[in-house]
Amino acid sequence: MRKHFNVDSLMETEMLCPTKFDCLSIAPIRLVFVLTLALLYPVVGRSQIHVGPGQKYPDLGTAAHLRAIHAGDTVFIHAGTYANELYWIDSLIGTPDKRITIMSFGKDSVSINEQYTFQTAQYVRISGLHFYGDDSTQRSRVFHQLFFDYEYACFTANHDIIVENCTFTELNNTGKGSTGACLKFTGTDNFLVQNCIFRNGTNITDGISLNGNRHGVIRHCTFENMSGDGSHCKGGTKNITYEKNLFINCAAGGLDVGGDTGPTFFCPLGATWEADSIKVFANVFIGGTTGIKLSSCHNSFIYNNTCFKTTSFAFRSLNASSNSIYLDNNYIYNNIFTTYTPNHIYLNASNNFTYNTEYFKNNLFHDYRNPDPTTINWSELPGVNVSGSIIGDPMFTDTANRDFSLRAGSPAIGAGVAMSEPVTDYLDKQYSSSSRSIGAVESQQAGVGSAMRYDEFVLSPNPCGDWLTISCKGGVVPSEIRVMDVMGREVLRTGLVEIAEQNRVDLSSLDDGAYHLLVRATDGKGMGQMNFIKLSR
Repeated sequence: MRKHFNVDSLMETEMLCPTKFDCLSIAPIRLVFVLTLALLYPVVGRSQIHVGPGQKYPDLGTAAHLRAIHAGDTVFIHAGTYANELYWIDSLIGTPDKRITIMSFGKDSVSINEQYTFQTAQYVRISGLHFYGDDSTQRSRVFHQLFFDYEYACFTANHDIIVENCTFTELNNTGKGSTGACLKFTGTDNFLVQNCIFRNGTNITDGISLNGNRHGVIRHCTFENMSGDGSHCKGGTKNITYEKNLFINCAAGGLDVGGDTGPTFFCPLGATWEADSIKVFANVFIGGTTGIKLSSCHNSFIYNNTCFKTTSFAFRSLNASSNSIYLDNNYIYNNIFTTYTPNHIYLNASNNFTYNTEYFKNNLFHDYRNPDPTTINWSELPGVNVSGSIIGDPMFTDTANRDFSLRAGSPAIGAGVAMSEPVTDYLDKQYSSSSRSIGAVESQQAGVGSAMRYDEFVLSPNPCGDWLTISCKGGVVPSEIRVMDVMGREVLRTGLVEIAEQNRVDLSSLDDGAYHLLVRATDGKGMGQMNFIKLSR
């Protein structure tokens, strides 16, 4: 049996050390930001495969079908628009220490106007590609832009997959009569989706669809203007974490945990829940019918999310399955639910069911359309367990610019249930261990500030070019640096060997623009955070 590994550990180690050679190189010397170089030009194995106009292989599908891609290879896709190609990819098999990487060549513009279907993919990383779904010549057959299709080989055909820094836009499912998805996983074991954008779906389109998968992480992604859900997970899906994502105006809802899947499509067969052990941590939901919906799921943990101006319901709990699979043991703690609807603060639920194993603790509710509500409508959830609810304006800092931090005086500050997770918030700040705030963004007034040592470093120059210097004060040195873009997505992260006084940071992988830098010291505490601007010379 294949040994299971943790996806978070995979990212912590493999992103920094894509090969054993890299790890051996890092250990004895003061090497800074190998992570950036590894993402741009990974040294992962036997050879480089170049595909595209003027290359040996015209497209990825052809190279795969000719069995030109082997464990450890890096496939560089050159600039071009790819359509009418061999899109069915039946065998890409890497190994734990020789992952296959598929990425654009340098900063080439690569547009995939095709449905890439992976039937057998193992230890594969897909990075930096753009998938476009409204090419008139391909529209009738692009149902999913990127599809991992297990073909009933549950957890064995597709496993250990990374999709990162990709964009998925304009998927047009008009006339197809059923739901499509920008990115769909079926029967996949161990996967990570990170720093991806899903935008503008037509008809009934989801951003990410998970059917019968396990052990996955979806983090720092943006889902915007999807006509279906931002994402859903069902069909026996288990042990998935959604963390620090942004959902904007997803028509059906931001996130649907569970669903109604025919039992013949469950993976594994005989699964007793549509979705089991799903974690939803520190996400931001803007608009849409509702932010979060639970559908025939078990053991879900909905902690420290912010839902802003949903248009129908503060929250939904539905027994949607036709297979006698019901909601059970779901925990909804420390969330902000705000609505903009004539329904007031309304929690929608299925009829003729007792919700006595659904638990709401220390959630804050507010209705922007009716600014002085006095009650929360729990009438559709008989038997529900509720404690610590707060009704009041959360006092966000600047919603027009999507800044959902809390202003001084917010009733959400320090009002959450003490929890061991999530450890960090939407902006990667540490949650207070003693007085956690409610919502996706922790407040400095909640006790985190006392643990942060501000003014212990300076950045120069600022604005900068491809290099930024961090000068430390007081003998404290950083052990980790994280860079976020203006949307709060992590775009760069590295652990540092201790270097006194100064560290030079290579920013050549970043586009021009404004960024937010977080620095953590060697003792694990935060040294502080600062904004900087990169301008090309």
